[in-house]
Formats: sequence, structure tokens, C-alpha cells
Amino acid sequence: MSKLDSGVWETELKRCERLYKGFSDAVPFIKAVYSSADDYFRENPIQPLAVFDAEKAEQQTRSKESICLNPSLEAKEVVGLLKALSNAIVKANPKLKGTAKELNRKGDLFLENSSQEVSKTEVIELRDSLIKEATLEKDLATFLFSFLLSSFYRQQLNSISEVIRTDLWEGGNCPLCGEKPHYGMLTPEDGAKQLQCWLCGTEWMHTRIKCPFCDNEDHEKLGYFTVEDSELCRVNHCQSCCQYYKVFDARKFHADGEIVLAIHNLATLVYDLAARNEGFTPGSGLEWVNEQEVSDKQD
Repeated sequence: MSKLDSGVWETELKRCERLYKGFSDAVPFIKAVYSSADDYFRENPIQPLAVFDAEKAEQQTRSKESICLNPSLEAKEVVGLLKALSNAIVKANPKLKGTAKELNRKGDLFLENSSQEVSKTEVIELRDSLIKEATLEKDLATFLFSFLLSSFYRQQLNSISEVIRTDLWEGGNCPLCGEKPHYGMLTPEDGAKQLQCWLCGTEWMHTRIKCPFCDNEDHEKLGYFTVEDSELCRVNHCQSCCQYYKVFDARKFHADGEIVLAIHNLATLVYDLAARNEGFTPGSGLEWVNEQEVSDKQD
């Protein structure tokens, strides 16, 4: 979900196929989406955000304030990528032809009724309307729209994300755009906890025994669980706020170079289902589970 060379995400897909049982079936679908985005941006390059006050940003970070940099998006480009992704999912799964047709129609209506520039909030409202109208299941809508938004954000903010003083940041939300994380990792070097913004890709270190959503540090109310005794991915949860996020143990990946956590996230959606069945909700707000899949055992 970023401005990645195709070789990087393809390598990550292969690695995740080896690491996570049952992921192979989803790979052709995910590969089709990534490839279509590569093709789209090759023909429609996105310019990085040009205006950025580094001094002010550092002051905000020192003051424990997220910069909350949320650039406007071109409505035409948003709908253009949405249509590219729509066509890709049909090629990967012809049964989605009707869904794609309706998605394209809704995209045209969104473009017709929007200003030239739209906000992240407006794009999310489009996603939510598609779920409400049953055009898209919640899991597919979350995948397509988080991918779409992240693709634009990471290309516009990548150069800024690389230079902001994340070493000054101790918060649980992203120091650059303000989003709450859905995943992070234990670094391959020393096992420290590093969170990553699903939206803009910014990475920052975070206290290992601390909830990024409510700042709870009571270890008796913080915990994690794994699925099928696999230590590759942990669901970190907080009893105080009843929210969760996923942490991948990169020490076990044997990775050389960039790690695409967004793909590891897609390979472990069964963990999200397990978390929801335990009564925890995603602190990121990204719902990867359809309501009908959640067990009725919750109190």
C-alpha cells in the first residue's frame, strides 16, 4: 500500500505464502490489485506534497501534537484508481462482475457530485455508503479503500515521512497524519515495538507495554494472543478500552530489506476475526471482518 517497486510487494507476497497457512488462495486477488495500481500510477503519476514547514512540524512533535497532515485528493484521480481496482477484482474473480459494475457507477456519481478536490473523510463516506447499500461487503470495502487511500497518501507524503522527527514522538497515533495504527512489528534488530501507520506509512517506536489507543500501561490489563500457536503475529489487546492491533515479529521473517506489513496484515485476517470474537474492536477503525462472521458468544 505504498509507492513500492513491484519486486518489493511481489517478494513480500511470496514470503507471506511461506509464512502463513492458507494465504496462497488470496494471493492472485491481492496481486491483481497491486498490479492494477502500479499500472494506474505509471500512467497517472502523483506529485509529492511540495509545501511543508519542517520547523513547525518539529515544534508540534516536541509538544506531543501530531502534525495531522491530510492532503486533498483529486476526485478524478480517486475515481480513476477505484475503477482500475474494480476492473482488477473482476479479472481475479469473475463472480464480482456485478459488484464491479455497481462500484463503477457509484464512482461516476461521486465524481459528478464532488468538488475537484476531496478529503479523506469524503472518500471514507463513499466507502461507508457502499457498505450500507450492500454494494460491497465490509471486508472487501476495507481492503479496496484502505489500499486506495494509502496509495495516494504514501506517494504524496513519502518524502516527508522520511524526514520528520519520529524520535521525538511518544504517541500512539501517527505523528504525521494522525491516524491510529492497525499493525506494527517487533524490529528484527532488537525486538523493540515499532508501529506503522496504515495510511501514510510513517513508522515510529512505541513503548512495548502500553496501549496506543488509551495509553494504558497497566500490564495486568494488557495482553496478547496468537492463533494456532504461531508467534509470527500477535494480537495485542487492552482490557481498558477493549481495542486491539496486530504486531508481527520481524525477527522470525528472515527478511533482507523492506518489509511490507500491509501484506502481512492481509495474510492474517483470521487474527482480526479472532480478536472480534474475543470482544475487541480495531483501534484503527478498520473493520476487516463482516458482522455475520462474528461469533454470538460475545457478552
